[in-house]
Amino acid sequence: MRPGTFVDGVFHVSSTGTSSKVPGCKRKTDIDTRTWRNRRRRQNRLPPFGMLDANGVPEGFEHDLAADIAKRLGVQLRKVSVTGSNRLQKLQEGVIDLVIATTGDTEERRQIVTMIEPNYYASGVTLFMPPTANIKDWADTRGHPVCATQGSYFNRVMQQRYLMELQMYNNARDAKLAVKDGRCIGYLFDNTAVINDLANPEWKGYKAPLPPTLNTPWAMAISKNEKGTEFEKMLGDIVADWHRSGFLQEREKAWGIAPSKFLADTHALWQKEEGDKTPFCHRMPEGSWRAECRNQVFLTSTDVGGLAQLGLWLNETTGINLTLVYDSFDRSQFFYGLVVTLVLTVLCITCSLLLGWAGAVFAESRISLLSVTARLLGTTGRMTPPLLCMYLLLFGIGAILSESVGIALPAFGVVVFCLSVYTGAGVMTALLDAATAYRLQHGEFRLRFANTSQIARLASGSVTASLINVSKATMMASAVAVPELLSATTSIINERGNVGVMMNALLLTFLLIIFAVVRVIRQLEQKILARVA
Repeated sequence: MRPGTFVDGVFHVSSTGTSSKVPGCKRKTDIDTRTWRNRRRRQNRLPPFGMLDANGVPEGFEHDLAADIAKRLGVQLRKVSVTGSNRLQKLQEGVIDLVIATTGDTEERRQIVTMIEPNYYASGVTLFMPPTANIKDWADTRGHPVCATQGSYFNRVMQQRYLMELQMYNNARDAKLAVKDGRCIGYLFDNTAVINDLANPEWKGYKAPLPPTLNTPWAMAISKNEKGTEFEKMLGDIVADWHRSGFLQEREKAWGIAPSKFLADTHALWQKEEGDKTPFCHRMPEGSWRAECRNQVFLTSTDVGGLAQLGLWLNETTGINLTLVYDSFDRSQFFYGLVVTLVLTVLCITCSLLLGWAGAVFAESRISLLSVTARLLGTTGRMTPPLLCMYLLLFGIGAILSESVGIALPAFGVVVFCLSVYTGAGVMTALLDAATAYRLQHGEFRLRFANTSQIARLASGSVTASLINVSKATMMASAVAVPELLSATTSIINERGNVGVMMNALLLTFLLIIFAVVRVIRQLEQKILARVA
């Protein structure tokens, strides 16, 4: 391939004279790396990935990638300036040959162009916050006002997932000024854009400590007609070498970009070796990369084996998108929610029983003040809906504590407390009713810790029902962003859209949990009653 000329933002080989053509590569080879005109067009700038230096020369992270590709292919680079709306159109029209422009790898784009695997970078959503912010986790944003820009794809998902109160602005500038004025705790936006803002002296001291979420991988794109060609293979090999050698992390560091977890994880994966020292990530006989090293979103049943193959085949043939089977992230998210739900269930049952038992004993006390207080608290606990209790503690008392002394109440602990108080009040009532009935036959009986076994048979039915009900009520934890089973299921639905499948999976899982809880409680009840007898 004959060297051409360097112009502005893509890769162009001269079409004049003779040239030895790289298989699959056009004589005119353009690589698009998005460039930016001036500060007045800030809405289209994305430093340090693509920008103009003081002399108007385009530079940035992706420009370095374009230059490295040109060097490896033995051509000179010509850059073509594009926008987010016309970059793929120019590729289809043949104006450019390769797009490197913070392009998210999506199913829709794969329908019109060829996306190069492996992906070379990824971006997600983070929170741009003032120096005084004390938000340490995404769950801490619940109930707080958060600035956002209208039309961002992640607004709805983030609001549903973390229960933040979004304040919509027309542009990023107004949203960041609102953060500066204290009208919201932070600005919700793409982490790559936030990285650039943090480097601006205007925002000195501002921070983005939360890990990016809703991550979307970026991919280089070539024409749809180049699918399966040597050109596609060469580009894939170049990106693979970038990951193995750490080139991408070097460029990231050189441009002052915060270390990317995506790059760190991908670098470790592509450096991994088999037992015979051959690379773990290698091309299969048909030319594609090993399934574990590809973008998992685009795998088909022919790319994988085992349960993953079964799940993908089921989706492809019936439309039943059971991602719990074939997607490791969804599977881990669901089972983590299951573990949280089980822990909640055990803690709530245990605490409810202890609180109810203690409350009943104190209510039977001969000390008038202690008895009245216990009965008053029991009545209040039973009359206060647990969801209202959670909101009062987290968004009422919790907000006051956070603003005054900087203490944030843990949502998990609040859920356990509220559910246990409500159910414990029911257990307490059951024990007191049983004690009253027992007194009709045994005179001056007073409930004590030591003689509770005497009323165990009378109270067992009501107590058991209360403990079973609290295991069902653990779903309420999702309302305050505790990542239990319902919250995990909703999160997967937001990402995948498989409402029917996931809701049926949730229903079946909860039925199994309740069945197991009932069995365990019934067995314990029988053992206790047998010992009492």
